[in-house]
Amino acid sequence: MNSKKARVGIVIVTFNSAEVFALAIESLIKTRSDTEFVVAAIDNASRPAERAAVQATFENAVAQHGLQGKFFQQDKNLGFSGGNNVGIEYCLSDPAITHICLLNSDVIVTDHWLDYLVAADKDAIGPLTNASNNEQGIPIPYHLGDRNRLGEGSAALDMPVLTEFAIRRREGWLGLTVDSDFLSYYCVLFSRELIEHVGTLDERFFPGAYEDDDHCVRILEAGFKMHVARDVYIHHWGSASFGKLDVVEAQGFAAQNRARFEEKHGRAWQDRTRLSVTAWMQDSLFAIASPKRFPIHLETHHLYARQMRTLVAGLEDYSKHLSGEIARIQAEGLTDLRSLVMGRHVDERASAASLLPVINSIDADIEQYLSTDGEGVAPEIVQRMTVRFESLAHELSALVARTSGMARELTAMQAAKPQDKPLGLMQRVINRLARAAQFPTSKVSRLVRGYELLQLMLHGEGILFFAPYPTKERERDGYFQRVKAIDSLFPTTHRVYCDVRGHPEAKPFIERAAHNAWVLNISLQSVNQCRVVALLARRFKRVYFHSVLRMPNAAAEAALRVPGLKWVLDVHGVVPEEFRMHNDFFSARIHDDCERTAVEKASRVIVVSQAMGNYLAHKYRELLRAKVIVLPIFALEEGSEAVRPYKDGRPTVIYAGGTQKWQNVPAMMNVVARALEHADWWMYTPDVDVMRNAAAPEVQSHPNFHVASATRAELNEVYQHCHFGFILRDDMVVNHVSCPTKLIEYLAFGIVPIVDTPNIGDFNTYGMRFVNVEDFAKGLIPDAATRMEMAAHNRAICERLVEQKATGEKELIEALT
Repeated sequence: MNSKKARVGIVIVTFNSAEVFALAIESLIKTRSDTEFVVAAIDNASRPAERAAVQATFENAVAQHGLQGKFFQQDKNLGFSGGNNVGIEYCLSDPAITHICLLNSDVIVTDHWLDYLVAADKDAIGPLTNASNNEQGIPIPYHLGDRNRLGEGSAALDMPVLTEFAIRRREGWLGLTVDSDFLSYYCVLFSRELIEHVGTLDERFFPGAYEDDDHCVRILEAGFKMHVARDVYIHHWGSASFGKLDVVEAQGFAAQNRARFEEKHGRAWQDRTRLSVTAWMQDSLFAIASPKRFPIHLETHHLYARQMRTLVAGLEDYSKHLSGEIARIQAEGLTDLRSLVMGRHVDERASAASLLPVINSIDADIEQYLSTDGEGVAPEIVQRMTVRFESLAHELSALVARTSGMARELTAMQAAKPQDKPLGLMQRVINRLARAAQFPTSKVSRLVRGYELLQLMLHGEGILFFAPYPTKERERDGYFQRVKAIDSLFPTTHRVYCDVRGHPEAKPFIERAAHNAWVLNISLQSVNQCRVVALLARRFKRVYFHSVLRMPNAAAEAALRVPGLKWVLDVHGVVPEEFRMHNDFFSARIHDDCERTAVEKASRVIVVSQAMGNYLAHKYRELLRAKVIVLPIFALEEGSEAVRPYKDGRPTVIYAGGTQKWQNVPAMMNVVARALEHADWWMYTPDVDVMRNAAAPEVQSHPNFHVASATRAELNEVYQHCHFGFILRDDMVVNHVSCPTKLIEYLAFGIVPIVDTPNIGDFNTYGMRFVNVEDFAKGLIPDAATRMEMAAHNRAICERLVEQKATGEKELIEALT
């Protein structure tokens, strides 16, 4: 072992932390080590009692236990950098020293820690710990003891549990050393060559913070590399010295040092919260690829998942709180009663989807892999999980950035608030009225809302939509995704949504939904509300029905009686036929009548596919007088080329969707069972247990079969590695006229569909290349070259759909302007 040839200079700086310093020195003495080392202990001008205790501890270690080294007492605080530089210079004066280790005074080292770091033979390397702000920090299952009892020494601590954990950690991740672009200097081992070339720590970062960032940047710029030994562990109490500084003072120093760092290097400092995901990824991917499973693998994975949920939930809650506080301050700045009652004339702050489902998905998949005995998972699975972890890290960084930005915005708003001063008479009146207006049934609220409605009518320009408003809570529903897509085409137009309900609810008649958007909560028991709808239709002259389901009611009928009306039916789907499929012939007849009225009298009929337009033309023939606009709705954010080889001659087949009856899960599982050995099968669904239980027992346990859940962003990454995708649909009219978003995604990512019928929307007409499901089950699978040719051909269909979508949007905008 190289450690026997090495001689390490260990530098420990202490400031008013005699208790933890004593524990650190004790651990250096008692833990086993084959590496020769000397210690340079620097007291950074502690209080007299602390100085005496630190010096006594060090001298006793030298005299009683043969510790080599020297104690340096400083008359003034040199800061973290200055204190370490004293020790570094001392170590460099000894030509026999091969390495220099900076070690915090608040750590407890473990057996052979120094041997392992030296044996790694790296320019700069650090171990893992329980308290670090980069990927060196890991969650731990043990409790060492009460920090308030450190004065009692190691006897008050559970030292055996630390020793045991360090051994288990070493065993579970033996040999895992990873590159890093930052090391936390609670413990870092440098080669002598690195220190002589890069130099000591920059003392402008006083008393501490960002000096390690600066030094790491200089190390990388000098051409050296840094590493983390993920099989070496020491305990770190965390900020023992800086914890003794006044909190406000410490925050001030940190802000100043961050500014110094950014000025020196000409770049913004990067938040490292994302590296908690990196730590989870590095440990989990090593564990699932390992040919042997250790109990600590699954135990640690559970700790990571729990830690990540707590972190993300806290950030998301804080983000919501900040958003609410910003909105509250903004509302306080409003002075007109109309805005106080109806809300502000701006859109709500866009909120990103929660990361908790992403974490839960990764958690479930890693647990599944770790629960499998035998050899480690295939490299392809490791690669896919790498992509998902990296995507989570990116989203976590975005969440931190958004939250930090809102915190700065709120601080600025609070600082800009005018000092309290006596309110004028008018403001006191408005405030009193506003309190009364908080109750929707109050006279003030009714008057203000009536005035809002009057203003809409006087404005005269707008579109009346018959549909509930597409709120954030509804955005995952396919129906509302289309409503939202149409809404986004008219951002500067007044949009009024008629939410027709069969019974009254305790909601005001008119509410503001967003910028230029309102909702009318219409009760069919109110004749006056239906009259108001008719008046708005007469004023706007433009009405949009989202599906014939919104037509058979008194409010819609009142609107349609308005002369000179431009009105549009967005068919969405073949509603009457769907009612007949469920034997509801009464509803089918009602909606047939509505559909017939639309094709005869509407200005435009909007369909999702040309196949749907053809179906209506065939169904109604000469009655179809309305102009038909084909407008597929989909969000094609990404795509990829089809060039990806088969794995060991086996393609990867994906299914991404739910487990509803029309998804034909039993048929898919039949194909999987018959062609199990011919492909790798990836089933992505929110209903993981349902999907897994739908497979035969021999399929569930087979290494080629995988079930998981994933977000949209994660699926976009997974798609990059897949070759074929299930799209099994019954051969019926509902599917003949549809335009499945999932199928468009498959084609965009070069995934060739596996179908039981090609008659899906316009895809067969466009010449989509596919594989018949029965052929695939028999093993008649296109070779890699043929599949790539098929995928390239299908990508042209996506381009055609994009053009069709753009054309349809243009025609619709022209029709309603």
